[in-house]
Amino acid sequence: MPSTLSRRGFLSRSAAVGAGTAVAASGLASGSTELTQTTGVDALIDDAATRALADHDAGGLTVAVVNGDEVHTSGYGHAFRSEDVPVRADETLFRVGSVSKVATWTAAMQVVDRGQITLDAPVDDHLETVDLPDTYDEPITLEHLATHTPGFEVRGRGDSAREPEYIRPLAESVSTDVPARVRPPGELHQYTNYAAALTGQLIADISGQRFGSFVTDNVFAPLGMSNSTFQPAPPDLVPAEGTAVEDVVSFYSDVSPASGLHTTGTDMARLLQAHLHGGVVDGERILSERAVASMHQQWFTPHERVDGMAFGLFERSRGDTRLVRHGGSVPQFATEFALIPEEDVGLFVVAHGNEASGAKQEVVDALLDQFAPVDSSGAQRMPDGMPERADELEGRYRSVNTTDTVSAEKLVYGLLTGQPVDVRIADDGRLVTEQGDRTDEWVEVEPLVFEHVEEDSTLLFRETDGEVTHLLNGLSAYEQIGYHEQLSVQGWLTVAASVIALTGLVGWPAARGWRRYRGGESPPQSVTRARWVAGAGLAGLLLFVLSFVGVIVAVASMDRPTLFNRPPAWFEVVFVVPTLGVIATAGAVAYVARAWLRDDWSLVTRVHYSAVVGATSVLYWLLQYWNLLWVRMG
Repeated sequence: MPSTLSRRGFLSRSAAVGAGTAVAASGLASGSTELTQTTGVDALIDDAATRALADHDAGGLTVAVVNGDEVHTSGYGHAFRSEDVPVRADETLFRVGSVSKVATWTAAMQVVDRGQITLDAPVDDHLETVDLPDTYDEPITLEHLATHTPGFEVRGRGDSAREPEYIRPLAESVSTDVPARVRPPGELHQYTNYAAALTGQLIADISGQRFGSFVTDNVFAPLGMSNSTFQPAPPDLVPAEGTAVEDVVSFYSDVSPASGLHTTGTDMARLLQAHLHGGVVDGERILSERAVASMHQQWFTPHERVDGMAFGLFERSRGDTRLVRHGGSVPQFATEFALIPEEDVGLFVVAHGNEASGAKQEVVDALLDQFAPVDSSGAQRMPDGMPERADELEGRYRSVNTTDTVSAEKLVYGLLTGQPVDVRIADDGRLVTEQGDRTDEWVEVEPLVFEHVEEDSTLLFRETDGEVTHLLNGLSAYEQIGYHEQLSVQGWLTVAASVIALTGLVGWPAARGWRRYRGGESPPQSVTRARWVAGAGLAGLLLFVLSFVGVIVAVASMDRPTLFNRPPAWFEVVFVVPTLGVIATAGAVAYVARAWLRDDWSLVTRVHYSAVVGATSVLYWLLQYWNLLWVRMG
């Protein structure tokens, strides 16, 4: 089905391939040269998209490419969970995940463009519905939010819901679980959904409109993005007859400015054009040319050698070509939005299916190889001696998403997301990093700055008060951790401590029962009292585990949001149990000290009691390390 997207109108295209049938249409070209170029781009898209769907378990995808005044839009496969409905670029909805932020940051720049806020103004002065913690003297600004440098911990709780009925108003979502500020603003990049969600509420508070209404009136409507919406469950997402969105979707964004956009390939082509053509599409201006240029310039980087952040967009270098881009994903969808401002080129790709990410990336790679090719035949870099401060660099580094989280979510990030980075120095002076199955080698080019031996990427080490504390792989930050903080070490500690603790929890009552049965001599009264106190500490651990599992089962059976996404207010009561257990264990430690100082009890009794209390203390230390004592849920 043809559509008119070109500013000069000489070419547009929409294609859909589904159920074994190809449907394609193209407009007229003004001149054979343009037609040949256009056909080449269309053929490239067709080949890459068809191959991607064949190579991956993906049901459908849509592509939009803007190349100067040319616009190419096409669709392949079938709509989401609708095998009999082919993808059409101008009408088939896709979920774009974090690419929603592109629309949000565009709207934020509109507010700046109109003089309603400056980039360096404290956002707290303009927020009416959210009170940010006054942890640091330095205020958080819109620039910090757009570069993900406000210093917030990562917060996953409250980002999503499993049913659309659980979606809250944005003001409630961003003010209910305000993340802690863990560092001064502007110091370190840490990507969070909360920064974009808070920006959405900032737009609402400044404009006096709901966020979704503002974006519709000021971005979507002027650009002709008639199918784009921040509704949580638009019916057209699943156009199959007799199938409702709620029947097949179990993830809904509760922070719509960060991840709640539904859109089409044709609509996103309009947004690409706005960014590439100075804020104007078909005579409709949404941003001044200066504002667009400001969005695309670099606003933050940890080092001049490292790709940084534009205004809400990530920089990416491919050889000598600079891109500004954003990716996105939610369950079953993967998206890419990329601009090459100097070449007046932009692309948008989104796919759905079990392997949506692989399908999307195959198309993106093919397009970037065409519009931003790189020379991959470069010689390897060689080290010139050992790195400075080599001994300080070696060790294990864990993502700051885990190390800097002060809520109970630390355990979730530590166990389920990201892999640590192990750093060692090879005999020839190369720095070697191992993360999961990937091994990379780096050469020091200046103190604490390393370049990859083959690829165009940079690794940095950050020091605090003269001590190396962080590794930065591009913008991704990792904090150096001690041996005792490694998951494998803590796992063995947990097993060993649990076994020793159980010898007291089970062994003491069993021994007492055996003495009663055989009529043996009872231990001194002080031993009995000490064991009761230590047993209370152990009982706190056991009751905590049982109550935690019980709450998970109970909440799962309720008609309400999940425990992780939105724990009930009474959930914090669960953590009173281990807190009381710590108090009891502190009393048991006092008994240990007294027994050894006074030479009470037999040596065997003292050693065993000390081992049990020590093991219990280790288990409580592990709970404290993962923020499960005196827990902060909000």
